[in-house]
Amino acid sequence: MHHRNDRREDIAMWAVRVAWLCVFIGCLFFNTAARAQEHPSEPHRHPEAQTIENPLESTADSRRIGRQRYVFMCRECHGNSGRGDGDMSHAGGVPSDFTDDVWQHGESDGELFTVIKDGVTADMQSYSNRLSDDDIWHVINYLRSLAE
Repeated sequence: MHHRNDRREDIAMWAVRVAWLCVFIGCLFFNTAARAQEHPSEPHRHPEAQTIENPLESTADSRRIGRQRYVFMCRECHGNSGRGDGDMSHAGGVPSDFTDDVWQHGESDGELFTVIKDGVTADMQSYSNRLSDDDIWHVINYLRSLAE
């Protein structure tokens, strides 16, 4: 009987931990959604990010690396050709079309870098823990080639 009580206590402790985790995740989601609602829905600029310059030259190799990262990280929403028509484009907000002349969050490389690295909405979250800075710059070099 002693083992059964220990097991019940372990299960109860596990249930309490899961409940706290759910509360924590709910708070994170609420905070992210609240920040997303505050972000302007019309095209705008990010002046502080405009000063950031791309340290990587847009070479064929850089664009190739960028395309590889794009395929694994961005294509699902932004589509194969960057037109914002990926499989997940219907799931929430409207993904950017990188082939047109409308840049929702600014058109400088620094602004693109900041959007990818930090995220801007609940739909376009931060990629800082999924892509290195260099990889983000490679993706930007690739994105620039889509509009050419």
